[in-house]
Amino acid sequence: MRRTLTALSLAATLTAPASAAVVWAGVDATTSGYGVHVGSALLPIPFIGTVGVEGSAERPWQTTDTSYNRLAAGVTLRDLNLPLTKVDAFATVGGQLTVPTAQGGENRFALYGETGLRGPVFGPAGWRAFVRASSAGQIGAGVGLELRF
Repeated sequence: MRRTLTALSLAATLTAPASAAVVWAGVDATTSGYGVHVGSALLPIPFIGTVGVEGSAERPWQTTDTSYNRLAAGVTLRDLNLPLTKVDAFATVGGQLTVPTAQGGENRFALYGETGLRGPVFGPAGWRAFVRASSAGQIGAGVGLELRF
């Protein structure tokens, strides 16, 4: 009985997410600009992670004739535990709309995928780092701070 409890305790420790959240919001600095993101958990999946939805908005570092704002929404799988660490992984897929900052440009829709790592800072605050690619040929990366509740 004692071994069974020890094994269950060890399994729970190794598979528990670093910081599972019901809602989260944060700020990001990316290779193309800065922005905000917000999300909500929909369905926890034991021993795997949490399925949720996430939206984001970004502005370019500098406004030029070729720069654009980015609006995105997607489905995310978060809280993928990396055993023996306080870090977890996430992956998001969805759609993005790029809106030119100058008049006369066209709005463009593309699919995107994003993956990254998250870890704790203090209390409900944590860091995140990610890479992103879209069907429009855009590739980027970013870092940010996130509040998780």
